Amino acid sequence: METPVTFQCEGSTLMGILSTPDTPPRRGIVFVVADGPQYRAGVQRQFVTLARAMEQAGYAALRFDYRGMGDSEGVHRGFEHVDMDIKAAIDALLVHCSSIEEVVLWGECDSSAAVLFYAYKDKRIKGISIANPWIRTEEGRAKTIVKHYYLKRLFEKAFWNKLFSGQFRFKASLYSLWQNAMKIFRASSHSAPAQNMVSDVSDQNQPLPVRLAHGLKNFDGNVLLILSGNDWIAKEFKEVADASPVWRNLLSDQRLKRHEIADADHSFSKKSARSEMVRLNLEWLKSW
Repeated sequence: METPVTFQCEGSTLMGILSTPDTPPRRGIVFVVADGPQYRAGVQRQFVTLARAMEQAGYAALRFDYRGMGDSEGVHRGFEHVDMDIKAAIDALLVHCSSIEEVVLWGECDSSAAVLFYAYKDKRIKGISIANPWIRTEEGRAKTIVKHYYLKRLFEKAFWNKLFSGQFRFKASLYSLWQNAMKIFRASSHSAPAQNMVSDVSDQNQPLPVRLAHGLKNFDGNVLLILSGNDWIAKEFKEVADASPVWRNLLSDQRLKRHEIADADHSFSKKSARSEMVRLNLEWLKSW
C-alpha cells in the first residue's frame, strides 16, 4: 500500500510517499533524493521501482522531498545541509510504522554523501545503501577525464577518422588536456596528506573525500556500495578511493559489500541494470 504522508521539519511541511507491506515490517528504508531538479520519484522513477520491490519483500519504504525540493516547503539547502530533513523523515517513518526496529538509508550520487554525513549520528540506522557516491575534487575530476576520456579516445575509430579528415581541433583539445594535467599537478602537491587521514571531527573545511571517509569510518552498521561501470562519477570515486590508503582500508571492511554493474549508467536507466540494482539491494537486505 502506498500512502501520502506529511511531516514537519523545523517549521516546514515535507511531503513523502510511504510504501507498507501487509504484515507489520521490522525494517524500514528511507530514500534520500539527490540534489538538483529531482523529487521523491527519482530519476526515471527509480525510487518508485525500488520502494515497491522492497515493500513486496516485506519492508516499509519512505521516499520524500526534503526542504525546497518537489512538493515540500522551505528553502533548498543542498546535500551538505539536510541532516534535519533526514531525521524528520526517519521520525515520520517510525510514527507511521511503529513495528520498525531498524532503519536503512538509501542514497545515490550526492545523496550518498548526505547519507554518509548523517548515518553515524543516528543509532536507529543499521544499514546504508549508496550508489555512485559523489566525491568530487578538482584533482579527481581531472584524473578521471585524462584516464577515461583522452586515453579511451585513442582507441576509437571516430577519433582517427576525424584526425585524418582534418576535422580534429588540435589547439582546443591540447589546451583542454593541458588544463586538466595542470589541475592534477597543482592539486597533487597538497592532496596527498589529506588522502592519508580521517578527520576526528566533522569539519566543513576538509576536502569532500576526507569528510565522507569520516562518516563511513564512524558508521558501525552494514554498508552496500554499488558502482556503475559506465558512469563518470563512479569512475571518479574509484580513482579517488584507489589513490587513498584510508579509503582502500574502509572499502575492505567486512561489513561493506561492494558491487559493480558493468553496463549501468549513472541512473541505472537500462532495464537490465536497474533489475540488477534492485536484486543486489534485496539480497543485501536479506543477508543481515
